[in-house]
Amino acid sequence: MNALHLALTRFARRYLFADAAPLSATERWRSTVAALLGVLIYEGVLFVVPVPAEAKRLLAPLGATSVILFTLPHSPLAQPWSVIGGLMLPALVGFACGQWAAPGYLALGLAVAISVWLMGWLRCIHPPGGAMALVMASAATQGLDAATSFTAAGWNITAILIAATAVNNLIPGRRYPLCSPAVATPRQQRRSPAGIQHPDLAAALTEIDAYLDVSEDDLAQVFQRAARHAFHRHVLLNCGDVMEPMPLSVAFATDLNEAWRLLNRHNRSSLPVVDRAQRVIGLVSLEDFLRHVEPDSGQRIGDNVRRLLRPTPSSHSDKPEVVGQIMLTPREGLRIATTDDGIALAADVLGQHGQPALPVADETGKLAGLITPAMMTAVLLQHEALDYVRGDAD
Repeated sequence: MNALHLALTRFARRYLFADAAPLSATERWRSTVAALLGVLIYEGVLFVVPVPAEAKRLLAPLGATSVILFTLPHSPLAQPWSVIGGLMLPALVGFACGQWAAPGYLALGLAVAISVWLMGWLRCIHPPGGAMALVMASAATQGLDAATSFTAAGWNITAILIAATAVNNLIPGRRYPLCSPAVATPRQQRRSPAGIQHPDLAAALTEIDAYLDVSEDDLAQVFQRAARHAFHRHVLLNCGDVMEPMPLSVAFATDLNEAWRLLNRHNRSSLPVVDRAQRVIGLVSLEDFLRHVEPDSGQRIGDNVRRLLRPTPSSHSDKPEVVGQIMLTPREGLRIATTDDGIALAADVLGQHGQPALPVADETGKLAGLITPAMMTAVLLQHEALDYVRGDAD
């Protein structure tokens, strides 16, 4: 009996159950609430549209669309073009097959097959499209009016997209469509911990030559997170182990000239900024100084730097005067580590986010140390050398 139970369990795990990540309890509740509100909004839109009752009936395929839109809003299957093209094209194909193809079973088969081909060709794959093709083919064989049927499909699609946009953008951690909000400048490509970039992912997806229900951005994020966890697992050090303890620091009111002098004298590229209680409030780097140097074709760059560093004798100034006016702050994206954080965090901040240095604070928030890219490079090289020695010893 136990052997039969084990055999059935192995069979089920291998052939019946998908190896999919389970939804967390929080995400299940998000999806449940989203589905409830979304379907209510969807029905409300159809209720108020000024069309005949037959043209604003609820179509069954939209129930399947609702599951995708409110459970997997970041999936490529849920994006607007997938919904519009993946429902409207099968509606047209299904109605045409229902009118002109005979017998009926052939019409249904052709409707689904042609819809799949078109959705794949036009990159708007949406699984409920198969159901839409069948519904419209049946409507055509029953002699229903084409204009009314297409109007119903159009309003159903419009209503569900309105509901998805409204609900998913209200729920924390979600945004819909995935491409919004638009960015003003092109996003700089970030190199993953293993050097993989978006063109590499695109090439790999092309080689697989099968549809994967995950966007390239999500795939890159999954890889980066996995690489970070692997790095942290193999390099069992924390920020307190590799930081420079008690580093040189400046205050908010430190003159720019004094901060520049400290950077040059101690051969630093950045300095942490602390308050009177020695809590970290910012980071000032050479880039911050140069960002405030006004370009002037009539003067040399050195003259413009000296103008920035020279204190203004009057009480009013048209340029920054102290470190606090040019520093990078947590509100502007400065990351601050604690002594117990793993160095995977430091590698991510200094590498992926391009922060010039990482201040490290103790449990009270006071400055405990500083990690620079040079320190991280030294740690990684030492770790690689130790791994090489261990490999030779084995």
